[in-house]
Amino acid sequence: MLRNFLEKRRVKKIFGKVVDEHVVAAALEGRLERPPRTQSHIEFVIASVSGDTAERISELMGRVLGIATRHGALVDGLSGSVVVAAFGAPPARPPLAGARFRLVEELLRELGGEIKVVHGAGQGCYGLFGSEANGRYSFAVPRFDDALGLLSSTKFGSAQEFKTGASKLI
Repeated sequence: MLRNFLEKRRVKKIFGKVVDEHVVAAALEGRLERPPRTQSHIEFVIASVSGDTAERISELMGRVLGIATRHGALVDGLSGSVVVAAFGAPPARPPLAGARFRLVEELLRELGGEIKVVHGAGQGCYGLFGSEANGRYSFAVPRFDDALGLLSSTKFGSAQEFKTGASKLI
């Protein structure tokens, strides 16, 4: 019984940082249902790092992840040399005013010419995407693919703000 209690506490501690506490509790109690995707104002930061070796890239991505987490962002994905972070997904953890801009400033200050950043905000949705077998918790904002395209033309050591427009996802 004590072992079960300690294990649940450990799971809450680990997942409570990135998943809404009610979702963690429901999962531990075996009553987790697939919730509908929810509309929300979402702010995002896409960062790409540059390094000479896989080890250096891994180290830089770890630093980005740590900085993003300290600023209250939900790290949505790591792929290659790119880190995607979001605020407002879920809105149970609303960002402090200006959190996205402070995150971008710190990333540039700490990583200098080894990072480039595109950031933006817009009306989007968050929730589970994919099938029952391999779904994942994520977010979507209109024209996110265009933001990724902008990242490819952004110079290392700089950041650009991406305007998503007034589109809405359904």
